[in-house]
Amino acid sequence: MTALHRSGRGRWLAALVLTVLTGHIVDRTTSQPLTDVDISAQGAATVAPARTDAAGHYALRGLTPGHYTITVSSDDVPPQHFDVVVRSGKSQQFNITACSTTLDYTCAAAIP
Repeated sequence: MTALHRSGRGRWLAALVLTVLTGHIVDRTTSQPLTDVDISAQGAATVAPARTDAAGHYALRGLTPGHYTITVSSDDVPPQHFDVVVRSGKSQQFNITACSTTLDYTCAAAIP
């Protein structure tokens, strides 16, 4: 989404509205939140990575519209990749169900 702003000289300026991708990451076996999971986005823009909090929530800020590959990983979560199309707007929710080796040791072998 593009917003128009009037400059001090009476001219209109277009400003790109960046999107914040938010959500939570849960374990596929237990549906419990996964904490301290690193999450990054690669695609239309480069943004700072994030880490999930105690409730499994995350926020990736500064995304421009486009296709991204979201990667999640931690000591207990083998690297996993998810595709998302970010739309123009202030925020977009993207929840992730990931495999964690904490209770499911077979998931490490199942992840390519």
